[in-house]
Amino acid sequence: MFAYKYKKLMKDFIDEVIIVEDFERDYLKTFKNDTEGMDNTLFEILNGVFAAVDCYWHECLPGQETAFEISEQQLRKEVCEALVKLNNLLNNP
Repeated sequence: MFAYKYKKLMKDFIDEVIIVEDFERDYLKTFKNDTEGMDNTLFEILNGVFAAVDCYWHECLPGQETAFEISEQQLRKEVCEALVKLNNLLNNP
């Protein structure tokens, strides 16, 4: 199931195996090419991460987030939350 590649990508980012710029590039590329045939629950989780990645701005500092710009710290928080949801979905089909 292709959802596992998202899980690995998110886990690698959270565990600092990859840097934020690599996560941003790889996630956007993967998501733009993979949404066809996704069920609604999976799409909602992954689209939430897509929106967070899209709002990430490298110059945004923690505590200065807006509705349109978030810091790396906030991005990590949102990816962590999405990973919990994704794990729950994958473990409870």
